[in-house]
Amino acid sequence: MGSLEIIKTNSHEEASLTLLKLLSDDFDSKPNYSLGLSGGNTPKFLYKELASKYGQQNNISLWTVDDRHVDIRNEHSNQAMINNIFSKTKFNILSLDYFEDPKDSANNYTKLVFENIDYFNSAILGVGDDGHIASLFSNTKALNITEMCFIENEVNILTKWRVTSTFSLLSSIENIYLLVTGENKKNILQEMKDNEELPINKLIEMREKTTLLTDQII
Repeated sequence: MGSLEIIKTNSHEEASLTLLKLLSDDFDSKPNYSLGLSGGNTPKFLYKELASKYGQQNNISLWTVDDRHVDIRNEHSNQAMINNIFSKTKFNILSLDYFEDPKDSANNYTKLVFENIDYFNSAILGVGDDGHIASLFSNTKALNITEMCFIENEVNILTKWRVTSTFSLLSSIENIYLLVTGENKKNILQEMKDNEELPINKLIEMREKTTLLTDQII
């Protein structure tokens, strides 16, 4: 974890607003800004603040780091949550479309993202209780994909399939921000210090710097 920068805050809200400040310092300085978003409940407060304070900027493209392979009308869809929060902004939302075959979903999204994004500025990621990052779970096929793309990954957690960024794509992003807050994340944050085989640690090892924002003591 030597390349991991840790920003300790006192609460989830403070961690979220600190991250928003880090992002906003970049927004005005770049004509086109790409921001990768993860799903889950943790980033919702941040996303709502982002939409409220910066939603009138038209230089920001949002792409989805990973999603469960479900129709957008499904309650487990990350894309549905993202679309709902940012629908009234001027952001360019690159929506991950559902196809019956998860491979088609992954290939289509790879094409869409790379047609619209030349440079990956930042991404906001969480860390799963088992150390997974994006939908890169231990002992799954996607861990071994070396292409810079999105790939279908069989995980059998809530859904059989997910579509996820690969390590290669995630490692190429200029700024990776890990937003990991709450008592329920204390154990995995401790395990990250000892278990090099966790997917999150494999990503950190591939990068020159990764920034962790947390309200927990590590």
